[in-house]
Amino acid sequence: MTQVGRNIRVAVALVGVLLSGGPVWAADSILPIDHCQEINAGDQSSYVLVKNIFSPSQTCLTVTSSHITIDMRGFTISGDGSAVGISASVPVEGVTVRNGTVKGFAVGVSLAGPGNVVTDMHVDNNSDTGLSLGSGSLVEKVIAQGNRNFGVVVSTASTVKDSVARFNGSNPGSVGLAAGPGSTITGNTVWGSIGVGLFASVGSTVIGNTVLESNPGIGMSVVCPSLIKNNTLTASTQANLIVTDETCHSLDNVAP
Repeated sequence: MTQVGRNIRVAVALVGVLLSGGPVWAADSILPIDHCQEINAGDQSSYVLVKNIFSPSQTCLTVTSSHITIDMRGFTISGDGSAVGISASVPVEGVTVRNGTVKGFAVGVSLAGPGNVVTDMHVDNNSDTGLSLGSGSLVEKVIAQGNRNFGVVVSTASTVKDSVARFNGSNPGSVGLAAGPGSTITGNTVWGSIGVGLFASVGSTVIGNTVLESNPGIGMSVVCPSLIKNNTLTASTQANLIVTDETCHSLDNVAP
């Protein structure tokens, strides 16, 4: 297909997307994605996928701009077990990725830098890690499934809520959901990890999570002092809950 043909196809697809009743952004521009590329528009731009994309042996979307939105509109970016699906080549902040699936890479989504958001996403069957975000980030309503090493990893002072990590890991060092110091982990389900189901570093708040069947492995491991409350931790082979010392506040947990 010629470049002119590609442009016409993308334009038609984008019109269909915009007329389909999707969200309206307060943004400078809305730009279509129909192939792997660098995301380098100015701040406040929004991107929408208009088709599924396969990316063999290379990173698909490389983000170099802060404060942008990538709305995948239910489409999938898939790889061949190598590279990264969506990556920041430099630290970026305020980037939102939502509404789609990234699968079959070494790492599904990796965004270094503060305050990034991943919501309503699947990150599945990646050969190392499903999702990795920097400090102060938000993970919400994400499903991370079948990733070979880590499901979800967030750095300092991040929030992970209402998400599912299932069947992640392949060795004792693997973790289904791992959060850095001072993070908040609430309302998540972690199921069938190999290694540790949920790890929370020092100063974290861990409330209302369900962790089951880490096999072989540990359900939840928390570095104290932290708050651990109203979690249900069952059926893991080595231990359901491990804390580093008595300075953790552990309240109303079910961890037989």
